[in-house]
Amino acid sequence: MPKTAIIFSCAHSDPSTSNERFDWLGELIYEVNPNYVIDLGDGADMRSLNTFDGRYPEAIVSQSYQSDIEHYNEAMDRLRRKPSTRKYKRAAWFGFEGNHENRIKKALKHDPRIEGDKYGVSFKHLQTDLWFDEYHEYHNSAPAIAEYDGVSYAHFFSAGNYGTAMSGMHHANSLLNHRYKSSTCGHSHKRDVKFKDAAGAIGLVAGCFKGAEEGWAGQANLDWWKGVVIKREISNGTYEPEFVSLKRLEQLYG
Repeated sequence: MPKTAIIFSCAHSDPSTSNERFDWLGELIYEVNPNYVIDLGDGADMRSLNTFDGRYPEAIVSQSYQSDIEHYNEAMDRLRRKPSTRKYKRAAWFGFEGNHENRIKKALKHDPRIEGDKYGVSFKHLQTDLWFDEYHEYHNSAPAIAEYDGVSYAHFFSAGNYGTAMSGMHHANSLLNHRYKSSTCGHSHKRDVKFKDAAGAIGLVAGCFKGAEEGWAGQANLDWWKGVVIKREISNGTYEPEFVSLKRLEQLYG
């Protein structure tokens, strides 16, 4: 029987921005009542562990690692709050580690002395076992790939032999040319879709679910699409995609 799913990526929950948008997405999830929800990663921004920050690793203290963790877990909780009392069949939740969650592992590799479940830094603080029925962590230095109903999912798919994230002007088409099957990813913050109907394959790049623009990104902010994707009639790698923008979610549920 064909299925329905809601896909989102790159929510970048960060203490500097409200988590209110997660309430709106939670409302949509309960209204659509999908078979499953897929979070493609970078849900936690982990700005305190940003190695591009010249203050790193001192930024762990000044930016507050604890605040990053608390804000992310609050976002995950708000997504799952039941907004109504009507009967609801719970969706399965599938999650992926993105490069921003991977900052935790990189920090521990850089300095193992900071590791600690209670007072230090730990991947366990993301509580992925609580939020997801299945959670796919990085494999070595690359995002995991998992398949659901004939569609491959990953935070990003690698191009070449060095693990570089596939991207470019025709990103969705590149997914199909490299993988030869339906594939969906996030990471770039851009939206793109390519149908190859004869092959029964769809390449999809899911945009982002960020709540604010990034000063460091400059004009690139204009290229980022903010929203989520509803996939309907999923069967053997094909589906009907519906793009729901963050602005539309705010209009409906804000």
